[in-house]
Amino acid sequence: MKNGRTATEPYRVRVGSIWYWVDPTVATDTIEPGDTVIIYPVAGDATLAILRRPFKAGDAGSADFLTLDGTPFSVPASEIATLHLAAVDDDQT
Repeated sequence: MKNGRTATEPYRVRVGSIWYWVDPTVATDTIEPGDTVIIYPVAGDATLAILRRPFKAGDAGSADFLTLDGTPFSVPASEIATLHLAAVDDDQT
């Protein structure tokens, strides 16, 4: 299985019944609040979420997100390896 943390080209992932295009080439500091992202933690499984406020790698404190159903959660910034911008794929096959 490939690890998205080290991806250098756009790729597709399926979350539940929905396919997403993920773009690892978009700089983390250009991802904006309201954007859907894949959160790759330093350890553990990736998570699809919505960014709630600007995030810059190396920030102190935590990064704030929403689950896809709108539940807020935070992740200590030091525990995030990278964020990749994601968007629903128009082709769901």
